[in-house]
Amino acid sequence: MNDEENKIIEKIEKLIALSGSDNENEAKAAMLKAQELMAKYEIEQDRIDPERKKERPVVCFTSPMFRDDWCVDVGSLIANNFRCRAIISQRRNSGGAYRLKFFGFEEDAEISINVFNYAVKVIRKRMATLRAIYRDAEREFGRNEKMAYVDGFCSGLYRNFEEQKKQSESFALALLVPEAVVKFVDEIPGMEEYNRREYQQKRENDVLRQAGYVDGKAFQNAGDKERLAYES
Repeated sequence: MNDEENKIIEKIEKLIALSGSDNENEAKAAMLKAQELMAKYEIEQDRIDPERKKERPVVCFTSPMFRDDWCVDVGSLIANNFRCRAIISQRRNSGGAYRLKFFGFEEDAEISINVFNYAVKVIRKRMATLRAIYRDAEREFGRNEKMAYVDGFCSGLYRNFEEQKKQSESFALALLVPEAVVKFVDEIPGMEEYNRREYQQKRENDVLRQAGYVDGKAFQNAGDKERLAYES
């Protein structure tokens, strides 16, 4: 590995660390730039040494515990866009709490869990505001309302990711979940398919769904390279 490649790896590592920052703008910029460099790095590395990717171990990063099932939808979407697989797990005597395990190559898995934790933080903050608005209006902000917002958020985030991929065909290919990761997860014993709990979709919650879509679409400002605070 030459000096130029070492510099790229060092830069990616620094960006991964920054992607966990409490500073919203700094975290967003770091997430995007790390993802961009990761994709470019993988393409270059494949040309230099195709066997290297096969030798890389699949690792796992585990999320904090949660009870809201919408976290699974958000985590799965993020994992797939950051070259990972997200698996839900529950420990005995956990009182109904879950965790998400992000499987992937180390850099990908670390970015995935940072993005997931940040997304959950953003969504919870937004829900707190919406709950207060509903309370003032003497209306309930329950599970149906939460799920309407999150469904919208996930739709907007998906569109966000797709627009980012459209900017470069090679970039989109580099973001596919590696076969080694897919194989590793598929061979984990005792895997069960996650059954998503349904919720009642009400027309009156369309405004929440639209609000979620706008927030998801804006999350990370995908593809907006001019706003990044880091040089290529």
